[in-house]
Amino acid sequence: MIRYLSFKETAASKIGVAPPCARSQEERMASDMREMAFGGQNVSVEALIERGWTKNSVIRLSPVAMAIARRQSIRQVAR
Repeated sequence: MIRYLSFKETAASKIGVAPPCARSQEERMASDMREMAFGGQNVSVEALIERGWTKNSVIRLSPVAMAIARRQSIRQVAR
């Protein structure tokens, strides 16, 4: 049996726009920093290298990641 596809059923229409990356590298590093800090560990270049980050990426991404981690760690309580 021959089956004809209508315009709505074409493969091109089923393919949606690819979602953007869930998190940027800075956000992933900030998450690692927060996890270490709340776990009682000191956050340092050496500690981040032990978690799988390269030295160059730590130096490049850490200023933005620190700002993100601080911003996410602040808890606001309404009065």
